[in-house]
Amino acid sequence: MRLIIAEKPSVAQAIASVLGGPKKADGYIDCSSLKTRVTWCFGHLLEQARPEEYVAGGRVLPSHLPVVPDRWQMQPRDGGAGKQVKVIRDLLKEATEVVNAGDADREGQLLVDEVLLYLGWKGKTSRLWLSSLDDESVRRALVTVKSNDTMRPLYESALGRQRADWLMGMNCSIALSRNLQATGVQGAWNVGRVQTPTLALLVDRKRAIDGFEPRDHYQVEAELGEERIKGLWQIPEDSLIEGLLLDRAAAEVVARTVEGQTATVEKFTRKTGERAAPLPYTLGALQKAASRRLGLSANDTLAAAQELYEAKIATYPRTDCPYLPVEMHASAPGILKTLGADGVAGLDPERKHAAWNTGKVEAHHGLIPTGQNPDAANLSANAKRVFDLIRESYIRLFMPPEMFETREAIFVFPGGERFQAKVRIVLEPGWTKLGGNDEDEGESDDTAAKLPILSEGQALTCSAAQIVAKRTAPSKPYTDGTLIAAMTGVHKLVSDPKLKARLKETSGLGTEATRASIIEVLIAREYAERRKKEIYATGRGVQLIDMLRSVAPDLAEPGYTALQEDALADIAAGRAALATFMEAQEEAARDFSRMLLDGKLRGGPSVSLGACPACGGARCVGRTSKQGSPYHRCMDCEAAFADDGGKPGKRFEDKPAGDGGQKSAGRAGGPKCPHCKKATFRSETKNGKAYYRCGGCKGAWWPDRKDDGKLGTKWGPQGGV
Repeated sequence: MRLIIAEKPSVAQAIASVLGGPKKADGYIDCSSLKTRVTWCFGHLLEQARPEEYVAGGRVLPSHLPVVPDRWQMQPRDGGAGKQVKVIRDLLKEATEVVNAGDADREGQLLVDEVLLYLGWKGKTSRLWLSSLDDESVRRALVTVKSNDTMRPLYESALGRQRADWLMGMNCSIALSRNLQATGVQGAWNVGRVQTPTLALLVDRKRAIDGFEPRDHYQVEAELGEERIKGLWQIPEDSLIEGLLLDRAAAEVVARTVEGQTATVEKFTRKTGERAAPLPYTLGALQKAASRRLGLSANDTLAAAQELYEAKIATYPRTDCPYLPVEMHASAPGILKTLGADGVAGLDPERKHAAWNTGKVEAHHGLIPTGQNPDAANLSANAKRVFDLIRESYIRLFMPPEMFETREAIFVFPGGERFQAKVRIVLEPGWTKLGGNDEDEGESDDTAAKLPILSEGQALTCSAAQIVAKRTAPSKPYTDGTLIAAMTGVHKLVSDPKLKARLKETSGLGTEATRASIIEVLIAREYAERRKKEIYATGRGVQLIDMLRSVAPDLAEPGYTALQEDALADIAAGRAALATFMEAQEEAARDFSRMLLDGKLRGGPSVSLGACPACGGARCVGRTSKQGSPYHRCMDCEAAFADDGGKPGKRFEDKPAGDGGQKSAGRAGGPKCPHCKKATFRSETKNGKAYYRCGGCKGAWWPDRKDDGKLGTKWGPQGGV
């Protein structure tokens, strides 16, 4: 029996309907005539175990950090994930072949592969790669399945992403929170490998806006000849400060000097050019366009594109490639007809835009319509609006390019002052007749008409010269679209020249599939807020970035994370090894954890830390018990001490942090630690199970089964896959 595992139920249904004879069962679809069953995941059914599962005592102490698993453990997510894992487990017992039909990206590869590994599947495994869910595309994909082994690099790239996120996010979040707890600040603070540098973009933009001081600057505009051609002064470089003329007096002198004088045309050029329609949308480009033109958030745009994909109306949405396979061009006439483009002037279904380039297509291709009738689907309002953008983008590919002419003239006055006039004239609008220009480019025709054809050496009189006063404007707040664009092209925002040189133009924060969710996570955790279309960092978000930059600035450096994304891309392409990447991530987790634990956080409360008499560490902090008595607690080993003139004095009986060390929980009279020979403390796990812990070396042991007054098996991570 062949078992096909899709990423979600809707994809499983699309596959089963093509196979034929589907019969719905509990958690799967039976296509018995083909000896095939189709089941599904609900996204990631499994998640990484919490750090608490890897340490003795079930609570992560500062001394445990960083938690670096020797053997990574997975477990079903909350909700119905466990039930579906059991369904897949039972189906595997009868399977002779498994087909991974996860979405066509690295996360889709991982989420099915990790279930198979968790359940111990070792049989034949194939890969079904779907870029569209229409029946014809599914049929083609079913006859071109390949061995799942060929996708191993993609799986390892996703696994590297998952484990790097865990190492950085879990360890750094705990370390920062523990540092703040030592100062009396309670609550959790979240650090994320991608989330945090994205927040840094918002914080930097907020600071730029809040600290902006407008400056007046000036330009001189001269009107030349009978046509009153408008020329602008070519300001000498030595008169500019940061590219601006701030001295009004200098502008006034030039205006008085040229008015009434005759200028000579030093240079006149005319060039014709053409501009082809934009490439098809990637998800990021679609999110940017939908934000600007429709006011949709990145997450709403992704949800709409996913709805179109599952309705078989548009191709796979989480794409970062704008190009299309040449073999898909043959479908263009039928798709254009379905889109109602027959009457569009200049449309030519045989036209081959530069977008048709199989050599540039990677895992996915550009986001385009499938040719299915959108009117037959019950689409949401957002899905209809987003489909209009995709429809328009596809039709533009078959329209003529925009034809234009640029003209430029340089005028020289007797005193040596130079003025320039430059215009762009649209000769044939081509695809721009369809509207929906995603980027505003060029100038209007009425401006262009003011620069007629001139000849070099021609004399023109300046009838008027005026000062044009301008004021600098602050940067605009990010919107979903512009933040997605910044995350995608983060190399443009990096100031360090060496780091900028290392980053690729494709370097970015996160992936096409994750950027929208990262923005939503920042908002949900109250590090950012959305005000209508604009996104701002909150005070809490600013505080987090300030604290991180004071002790571990790389965590908030977008370029640092973008380099990690480059490394993951190299793993996916087979150019780099997962083991090498993980070694670097583990080392970084060690460094960052120590920085966040021990560093003096800017913007956080100040506290004095002393030496701990028990473990010898330097993280013993003064506290006040519930009864109002001063005492001292070590943030590393959790030993508590009476106050002796402001210093740690007599040690209290061992008690978990938070209880003030005032009540007994068992004295340090347990069996001696086999390593440091100190008496152990008897304690309990969060489930009430007794164990012994050494306050010195932090070791933990279960009681001996025959004599619970002796040490038994040393406690460590158990189980996992």
